[in-house]
Amino acid sequence: MCLTPPKTSITKKKNWFAKPVNSIKNLISNSYILDRRRIKKKLKSVRYKNFEVRLAKNFNDIDAAQNLRYRVFYEELKAKPTIKNILYEKDFDELDPFCDHLLVIDHNKKSKRESIVGTYRLIRRPMTQIHGKFYTEGEFNVKKILKKKGEILELGRSCVNKDYRDKPIIKLLWKAISAYMEHYKIKILFGCASFPGTNYKKFKEQLSYIYHYHLAPITIRPEAIPPNNIKLNYSKKKDLDTYKIFKSLPPLLKGYLRLGACVGNGAFIDKQFNTIDICIVLKIESLKERYLNLHKSKKKSKIIFLKKFLKKKE
Repeated sequence: MCLTPPKTSITKKKNWFAKPVNSIKNLISNSYILDRRRIKKKLKSVRYKNFEVRLAKNFNDIDAAQNLRYRVFYEELKAKPTIKNILYEKDFDELDPFCDHLLVIDHNKKSKRESIVGTYRLIRRPMTQIHGKFYTEGEFNVKKILKKKGEILELGRSCVNKDYRDKPIIKLLWKAISAYMEHYKIKILFGCASFPGTNYKKFKEQLSYIYHYHLAPITIRPEAIPPNNIKLNYSKKKDLDTYKIFKSLPPLLKGYLRLGACVGNGAFIDKQFNTIDICIVLKIESLKERYLNLHKSKKKSKIIFLKKFLKKKE
């Protein structure tokens, strides 16, 4: 859930960073990180027809995104809600107050809740100084990524309203994510993509395929954490029909792989969300190369888009 920032100003930043977030009182006192007015490096919103893609500006925006996540994850995909999830009709956790939330808004919708039709949660390294870890660390050992120099970005809680999945919502989100990465000089992007359900036997060929063809280099390779971990390699490489298997992959995972992402070793059975999670890793160099190859004839338009999306530094 989101809590409204306090009206009183906080002056001692050192104490703020050191102060543990172990109570509602502490959470409230630290939540001002989401006050967009305090962040100098802002990203502009961009319109495409009736759609707008931008970062959440306030807690009402985040509430609406959490409600969309609830409808997709719990009502549609049958994740197991807590009593609080059901009571507030929101998907939320302790990380939400300290993240950037990317939104796609349909301005043809009058209701605030209904107007948020797509969302992604973005967590950079400085944002973990308060909470202490990335969400992915609860499922995968990502110490090799954390040791790398430069800024890193975790993507998570990706979802799109089921009535908008035939529209360019994902493309809009990824254009914005690309601009966000350029703006904050992101070196490595990582997060989770999922197979539906927890019966891994249904996906032995798919898991084997990503193991044989997309396993991350050892220097940045995440490892699934016991006891909910399973292996990926169930079939020999020569026995796999790569074309058929790739077509059967979940759309989000397929999209990551097309951008040049690789995967960690092992998968994690997430019983609450009713999924089999795969850890993806993507170096910015790979994303740039793939993105430019896909848009060679539109290289200028990409540069124009980035300049339009990114606000000049104050």
